[in-house]
Amino acid sequence: MTELMNAVVLNGYGGPDKLLYTQVPKPTPQKGEILIKVGACSINNTDISTRTGWYAADGGFQELLQDKDSYEEGKSTWNMMGVTFPRIQGADIVGVAVEIGEGVNPDILNKRVIVYPWIRTAKLADYQYVGSEIDGGFAEYAVIPATNVYSINSELPDTQLATLPCAYSTAENLVTNARVSARDTVIITGASGGVGSAAIELCKIRGAIVIAIVGANKEHLAKELGADYAYARDEKLADNLAKHEVTVTVDLVAGEYFSLVFKSLVVGGRYVTSGAIAGPLVELDMRDLIYKDVEMRGANRYGPEVFQNLLGYIERGLLNPAVAKIFPLSQMEEAQKFFQSKSFFGKVVITPE
Repeated sequence: MTELMNAVVLNGYGGPDKLLYTQVPKPTPQKGEILIKVGACSINNTDISTRTGWYAADGGFQELLQDKDSYEEGKSTWNMMGVTFPRIQGADIVGVAVEIGEGVNPDILNKRVIVYPWIRTAKLADYQYVGSEIDGGFAEYAVIPATNVYSINSELPDTQLATLPCAYSTAENLVTNARVSARDTVIITGASGGVGSAAIELCKIRGAIVIAIVGANKEHLAKELGADYAYARDEKLADNLAKHEVTVTVDLVAGEYFSLVFKSLVVGGRYVTSGAIAGPLVELDMRDLIYKDVEMRGANRYGPEVFQNLLGYIERGLLNPAVAKIFPLSQMEEAQKFFQSKSFFGKVVITPE
């Protein structure tokens, strides 16, 4: 008799109604794989963008603004990289290794583990992502390649550790690509979200001065996390940013705010981005790029060394991830609606029943 498990299954492109809480066969690890009993798994923009069909086939996992009018299957603005349905989403997996496939070192059994969500291949463009091209952690169990499973020694609960794989890896990759150091003053847009709040902590580890741009009434939360300055996105933002000599912009928002934060950079500044939640199309005055010698790059895919850096920060007790709210697996639809409200600070986490 096939053993079943509870899971949330995504059945196609569309709204939250495409998410079904149901029972599916419990997976069995094959050669080179590990079965993880999931303790917690958090929600990311990639879960929403995958569900709504917003990813460009050749553009990687850039977080894009959801177009609520493009839910109809086959009419989304962006093509998917390779998602097939049904799919169990969820990249941020923390739990216990309970079973292994052939060729896996048995020392990992019964260890607390955390998952590195990029599945690497010989060709960079063919990378896969947990919860998109392969099933993820919005379930009681998940099977993951052993190369992407790391044992973790931390006093943090599963709900906090589950905020780390996607958001903190993305943020670490951003600040690494921007070469952030103690000599820098860094603007972080979208600083109240998972990646933005992670970037605050990671920039402060490096000793930088941090300017967090957040929604109204979230300024104190950004400062509690370590930001030196926190400004709301309002009519005073341009004047507030003009007070600083900004050397690095970590932009997760883009849209109408792009020009402002880009123009805020000093000569020789660095602009780095991994998201565009306020809209992917921006207006760039090329003179600001050319005559200020600004370095500009996207930072999306990353190697395991980025994730290993994070593990070091965790095990040294340098990170204290912010958890906004915890939902049970059966309330995934409500959890994603809450996530899309952007009315919170930190991460939204899912736990099995």
